[in-house]
Amino acid sequence: MTARATTVDLDLCYMPATEQLRLFRAGKLSPVEVLEAQLARAEAVEPVINAFTETFADEAMAAARRAEEVWTKRPETARPLEGITVAVKDEMPVRGQRNTQGSLIYKDYVADHTHPVATRLQQAGAIFHARTTTPEFCCAWITASRLHGVTRNPWNPEYTCSGSSGGAGAALAAGTTTLATGSDIGGSIRGPAGANGIVGYKPPYGRVPDEPPFNLDWYCHVGPMARTVGDTALMQNVISGIHPQDIATVREKMVIPTGGWGDLKGKRIAWTFDVGNGVVADEVAAQTMKVLEALAAAGAVVEEVSLGWGADVRDGCKYYLDHLMGSALKREVAAHPDLVCDYTAFYAERSGTTTADQFLWSLDVAGDIYSRFGPMMEDYYAFICPTFATHEIRAEQMPWERMIVQGRDFDSDYDCNLQTVFNMLSRLPVLAVPAGIASNGLPAGVQIAARAFDDPRVFHVASVLEQAMPWLDHEERRPRLPVKA
Repeated sequence: MTARATTVDLDLCYMPATEQLRLFRAGKLSPVEVLEAQLARAEAVEPVINAFTETFADEAMAAARRAEEVWTKRPETARPLEGITVAVKDEMPVRGQRNTQGSLIYKDYVADHTHPVATRLQQAGAIFHARTTTPEFCCAWITASRLHGVTRNPWNPEYTCSGSSGGAGAALAAGTTTLATGSDIGGSIRGPAGANGIVGYKPPYGRVPDEPPFNLDWYCHVGPMARTVGDTALMQNVISGIHPQDIATVREKMVIPTGGWGDLKGKRIAWTFDVGNGVVADEVAAQTMKVLEALAAAGAVVEEVSLGWGADVRDGCKYYLDHLMGSALKREVAAHPDLVCDYTAFYAERSGTTTADQFLWSLDVAGDIYSRFGPMMEDYYAFICPTFATHEIRAEQMPWERMIVQGRDFDSDYDCNLQTVFNMLSRLPVLAVPAGIASNGLPAGVQIAARAFDDPRVFHVASVLEQAMPWLDHEERRPRLPVKA
């Protein structure tokens, strides 16, 4: 570690928003101090991880000083996120900022409006200090593009930070932001959470507003990403709720506690390794078992279940996404064939092979699997499964490249990704949390699901797990990143 790196206060960089707000109110910490530390951290680690498309140091510092004045002179007027840094995914428009969607096609596009979620964050006092990388049009499970290059995992840069909210996940793991926005159409929040050892939430469809046409696609979700369960709940409470511009948002406002959860004594929790993929890597299985053991030690009744799902889950998700998202990509590829990424062209071409009948069949699959999963979840408090079948996915893994997991030939998209089924079952709340660090030094993760629209349950289970298996709260549980000399 260089002399410069040792001057960065990493405890400030990784401090939870809930703790920052407590110290701001007590006059023991300033938003300026936190921002200075995180900007210095970004200067040191960005050459390695490449999680930001751009930063707004001067504007952010001015906002931090305004927040400092609020906490010093008018603390009674402080808003829920007053002075808290939030990194915004490059998919999400913020008026006056570049909004490239990771594509050369839009490299100079400046947003003329602000997304409803970004508006709510700004109104809550958040500071937008950076934008985070995404694969082109958010269509890949790694984060790499011709425009912004490859974003790498802070725990080991040879491996992926996942996608499509990969820059957000990497930044949180590296300590360069306090909170981050994410979006999830096939695991794009939960994948980066699992790969980077942080927390990401896919809310039930309709809980958080989105823009058309994505708000009308029930696979699509916007949600919070953070390092702690409490911070994730804090951000979710700010961004959720009915919105006059989104007909899909539900009127009920769900407020999730940020702490004070009780134990899990007697709560039945179902689990499986197999959500249709058939197998997970030994390391993933081992770390998942540690999670289950921790929950059992906390009083939960942990029971393995057999879902009976198979390749129809994988194929149903693929047909659905190819038919809708792939068709949108096809238009961009046709208009700009020399500017798009190879994987964008791959998905666009594959979309041309899908049919309306296959799309309709994907809905039949969703109905069939929920007809069994929904009733089961009336008998269980929560459900747990791994986030990925393997956590050893290269930083530049392409979707047409196969992988070998436990001796089996795997599709590197849908066989390795265990998240997309919960986009199919879109009304379920699903919280992705760390499952510890495996022997190869990479994080593993699990997903915690609950019955439809019962958000608090997943936060309850996660909060108990967080107490038993702390994440990123000490330098020994943080990535040891090489930094710029």
